[in-house]
Amino acid sequence: MDSKWLNRLFQVAAFSLALAAVCQEMEKPSEARKWHGKVAGFIPYDFRLPTVERLQESYWNPYQSQVFTPEVFGIGWAINFYAVLEYLRVIRVSASEENFLMPNKSIKEVLKQAQETG
Repeated sequence: MDSKWLNRLFQVAAFSLALAAVCQEMEKPSEARKWHGKVAGFIPYDFRLPTVERLQESYWNPYQSQVFTPEVFGIGWAINFYAVLEYLRVIRVSASEENFLMPNKSIKEVLKQAQETG
């Protein structure tokens, strides 16, 4: 199989998904358009302007163990490099007294879930 043909196939697929995502948003009333979501039921898209917070959330997020996160701009997935390094045991998560006394976002979420279920 010719690599040029395969590359062209990926380009057409990406363009088609982007077009489908835009059409999906345009079908909504203007006040309901978020310009981010999922196309084809599982492929994330985001056409909002990127922010530093969303960049960090996608590419370096210690609060999420998922390696693949929604892309900051466009269609598809980004790689959470923190989760990759943690998985490879380059980064070791340890609970210190300071973390216990000053709960971070993930600890607060666990506590909130425990309250809701208990």
